[in-house]
Order: sequence, then structure tokens, then C-alpha cells
Amino acid sequence: MPDDSMRDDSASADPITDAILSESAYERLRYTEGVITVPVSRVLIYQAVLLALLATILPLYAFYPPSVGEYVPTFDPFLATPKLLVLGVVGWVTEVTAALLLAGLWWYRRRRGPLTEAQARTVFDVEQIAAGLSIVTGGLAIVVTVGLVSLGVFGGSTMAIYLERVAGTDVFAQTTGVSIGHLSVLSVLGCLVVLAIRTVLGQEAD
Repeated sequence: MPDDSMRDDSASADPITDAILSESAYERLRYTEGVITVPVSRVLIYQAVLLALLATILPLYAFYPPSVGEYVPTFDPFLATPKLLVLGVVGWVTEVTAALLLAGLWWYRRRRGPLTEAQARTVFDVEQIAAGLSIVTGGLAIVVTVGLVSLGVFGGSTMAIYLERVAGTDVFAQTTGVSIGHLSVLSVLGCLVVLAIRTVLGQEAD
């Protein structure tokens, strides 16, 4: 027959049970109503990974073979401003904004805690929206951007098939706005900012 102390140790080792039974309104909401229940620190890591993925558009573009020359206005990534980068910019803004917002919410919880039920509800709702937008909306925008840019690596025939049979429009057409190279640099900087936030929050954000 197991000892009572062993059962107590086992129960206290379960973070979900501890959160539900705790006096923290925020922790109860997080585990009972949360769609995204991973800790803030892990969400920040996901955001950093997505920004690092977005940064790969520069080396991908640099590997474009001569056969795609008729489909892109220039081979210089710092001059190329294709329409498809709108998605990449949306992804970048979403990730960086969400990271700053999550850090602000974490700081607010630590500074103002223990939170009232109403405060916990507000923080919880905003945190869920920020995390969801960054992982789903921002993540999808970044993946699509990198996927489209990577088409050119496979040559002009692959680019032609996509533009003529799938896209129906020239997503590589030059437009005004941020370039491939500049968005890649911004993505590296954004990734470093998010990692710095993760480091500052440390284990307390778990």
C-alpha cells in the first residue's frame, strides 16, 4: 500500500493539477479554458524559430539560377521587392508585436499579482489572442512566404508552372516596399530581440 507522503509528492509534481487547485486565477484560467496552454517562454521560442525561418529568404533568393531571370525583375535581393513579401511583412509584424505584448503581459502579472478575477481574465484573453495570432496567422504567413520564395531555387520551369497554373498572377512582380534582403535582415534582428526577451524573462516565464 503506497505511503500518503508518496501520493502527496506525486500530486504536487503535476503542474496542471497544482495550477487548477492554486489560488492564482490566471493559472486556473490558463489550464481550464486555454486553447494554447504552453508557457510564454515556449511561445517566444516558437516566434524566434519562425523569424529565423523568414530570414532564409535572402540565401534562398541568392541561389536563384539564371533560368528564373525572366520571372524576377532583378537578382539583387536588396533591390527585389516582389508583391509576395506583403505576407512576409505581415508575419514579421505579427511575431514581433506579439512577443512584445506577451512580455508586457508577463511583466504586468508579476508586478500587479496576485491578480483579481477580472484582471486575470483580461490578461488571459489578450495573451491567448497574441499567442494564437503569432503561431497560427503569423506562422502561416511566414511559411507561405518562404515557400513561394523557395520556388525559384528549383529553376524557371517550376516558377513558370506555379505562376501560370496555380497563382494566376505574378506574385514576383516588382512593387514598392521592403526588399527580400531588408526583410531578411529585419527577421534576424527580430529573432534576436525575441530571444533576448526570452532570456530576460528566464525560467519564470515557464
